[in-house]
Amino acid sequence: MNDVIIEVNGLTKEFATVRAVDNVSLSIRKGEAVFIVGPSGSGKSTFLRCLNQLESPSSGEILFNGKTVGKSAHALNAFRKQVGMVFQHFNLFPHLTIRQNITLAPVKTGKATRKEADKLAEQLLQRIGLADKADAYPMQLSGGQKQRIAIIRALAMQPDVLLFDEPTSALDPEMVGEVLALMKDLVQDGMTMVVVTHEIGFACEVANRMIFMDHGQVLADAQPETLVNQNDNQRIRDFFSKVL
Repeated sequence: MNDVIIEVNGLTKEFATVRAVDNVSLSIRKGEAVFIVGPSGSGKSTFLRCLNQLESPSSGEILFNGKTVGKSAHALNAFRKQVGMVFQHFNLFPHLTIRQNITLAPVKTGKATRKEADKLAEQLLQRIGLADKADAYPMQLSGGQKQRIAIIRALAMQPDVLLFDEPTSALDPEMVGEVLALMKDLVQDGMTMVVVTHEIGFACEVANRMIFMDHGQVLADAQPETLVNQNDNQRIRDFFSKVL
């Protein structure tokens, strides 16, 4: 178990009378690409936000590298330096250039000097073919370009884990492919990733594990082929029959 990077034990999140996440326990190992799928409203995004402590769990615990994630501001900031997040709607700062968006967090947190951050930003922009957009502003980019920038902005912090919350759901269909191509490259590079997505075909292609959630619970956790083709849960079979 020494390769487990995130361990979740009995995680529950309640909103008033709604239990959005219901007693979830699972482990994420280094280098795994874990994709969380299921119907809308099943608790997938809430679980991911609890994982990054953007939502405070009602109960349960999260361990990172074997240590419980603390609730103090200092502990959470230290945790988030190592666990990056890519959001559905990009969350780029509109008043900053693309270069400034990428370098802000590494410099502000002391992870890199301004010179180091600028060099890394240049390398990351070249990687995704957008080096010419360094001095542009987010409003000048397409949705697909914004999301790829959001991904490399998270990479600029050199995290141990990347969390993706429906990274293609706000994109026009013709822009989805360029984002998925970058994510596939990250999987091949061995980046530890937890991805909430409706791109079921893509998940089946690249995931090491797929987790199926419904009504806040994990109904299955298996390799994609096993989950899709060899599952005896009727709810799961019905879901995949409609989306594949």
